[in-house]
Amino acid sequence: MACGDGNGHEAILLVVIRRRSSLARWSAAAVAGLCLHSGAEARAEDAVPASATAAALLDRAFHNLYADDYIQTMELTTRSRGGREMSKRLQITRKQSVRPGKALVRFLEPYAIRRTSVLVLENDERADDLYVYLPAVESTRYLSAAQRKDSFFGTDLSYEDVEPKQAADYVADWVSPAGAGDEPCALLEIQARPQFESTYERLVSCIEPERAIILWTEFYRDGSVVKRLEIDPRKVRQIGTKFIPFAMTIKATRKRSETRIVTESYELRPSIPDNLFSTWNLEWGNADRDRSKAAASD
Repeated sequence: MACGDGNGHEAILLVVIRRRSSLARWSAAAVAGLCLHSGAEARAEDAVPASATAAALLDRAFHNLYADDYIQTMELTTRSRGGREMSKRLQITRKQSVRPGKALVRFLEPYAIRRTSVLVLENDERADDLYVYLPAVESTRYLSAAQRKDSFFGTDLSYEDVEPKQAADYVADWVSPAGAGDEPCALLEIQARPQFESTYERLVSCIEPERAIILWTEFYRDGSVVKRLEIDPRKVRQIGTKFIPFAMTIKATRKRSETRIVTESYELRPSIPDNLFSTWNLEWGNADRDRSKAAASD
């Protein structure tokens, strides 16, 4: 569908509709139009209401990251204030093509935490359920909502950071549209809706409009920035129709530490079995078996 600025300059109208069963009453607000002009630049708010346009851009950005079924292998290297480094490798299996989504994280290295696993089960009406299996004590623990802000195994990530994100859980508004400020991106202020129970009071994200890539995000608690996520734009790869960052850094401003996240492999899977995402498989399964079962379903 084409739209214009009144001066003969055509644009592409991208309409993004995000529906989740518990948020049917929000569906009218979830319909957002974003005009990307091929001619002279036009202000985004001239096309549709500013809040709706910001919501559409956020939806596209999250859709880049959380809308497929895939297996991802990553290395997380955390450097503390004193310069000491600790590295961990993990495998993430995500099923995001259907709602509610699911994720299974298994640590591969170092040996001391191998087979430690985290199960994330999305919920429509409240914060997601998180279960952690600790093989050293042969015990699975359920994380409370308050524990979602805790450090994810000594890194600068929190448990909430590992959860998949849906634009319907947030309210997004412009700080400045693309081209309006000094940044080469659109700046959005993002706040969680009450039912999502985020541990952050707000986020500010810099999103490249063309590919909907989040270039950086600042995370706020108690009125100040507690961490900043930065994407290396040179390490963004197109996988299918999505743009995936293969290198990013999280800097914890208060602790003066940082965690570098490098993706080693990213494999799309047509279908991942639901039975992988159970507390039984969390305890008795392993990364190789998860990968094998996902391959068998192709």
